[in-house]
Amino acid sequence: MKITDFMRIFSSERRIEVLDALLRQESKDEIKRHIPSSTYAFTVNYLKKVGFVREADGEVSLTDRGHTNLIIFERFKESISALHMLYEAFPDHAIVFPNEFALRLCEIGDGRIIASEPSDILKPHRIFTDYLKDTREIYGVSPILFPDYPEFFKGLAESVDTISLVVTQEVFDIISTYPLGNYDNLEIYLTSESPGIAATVTDTFLSIGFFYKSGSYDFTRDLIATSPAAIKFGKDLIQHYRTQSRRIV
Repeated sequence: MKITDFMRIFSSERRIEVLDALLRQESKDEIKRHIPSSTYAFTVNYLKKVGFVREADGEVSLTDRGHTNLIIFERFKESISALHMLYEAFPDHAIVFPNEFALRLCEIGDGRIIASEPSDILKPHRIFTDYLKDTREIYGVSPILFPDYPEFFKGLAESVDTISLVVTQEVFDIISTYPLGNYDNLEIYLTSESPGIAATVTDTFLSIGFFYKSGSYDFTRDLIATSPAAIKFGKDLIQHYRTQSRRIV
């Protein structure tokens, strides 16, 4: 199937509505409650013609081909929706992810934006550190550094199971001036590139921040997500940067 044929099939909201209903295993009568009979018949005939549905014993169901194409489309649609959410929340920013994570943005679609307020300008930082207090493992990629991070993470190292950070040379030059102590649960990786994001993931949440297009980091807002899918996305993202870095601590 050509990509143009794929997009043509999903260019109709009615077709998507029928396919989604079939994915939920709705019966013909249930679907006709929210789609006119004539429209239903026309839509089903089209979907039968392209091999996405079959009809047997008066009921319609997805074919294996239709089911797989629909799942791919839904993932694409949800990832586009998540990307639009990011562009709206971070309008003057460089939204940068490694290529293999582009179609996984749907996994962070539950994220909420934590933004500074006139009466609480440190709100994103405060909420981020509050979340960290209830975690057992911390993984991060950090091309930036808050002044209190070295002491804060040093305190956390005494209570959590794992702290694993990917940092740039500039960040490492700063934290190396602090006495890191001898912690078996602390890992520091040095990356030669400059990641386009700052991300932290734990066993309970994912936090992502972005840079302005001008190159400076936006300390005024973060994306926070807590779903299992978002946490897995975050761990895989950090692992991506770890594999391209070398461990120095």
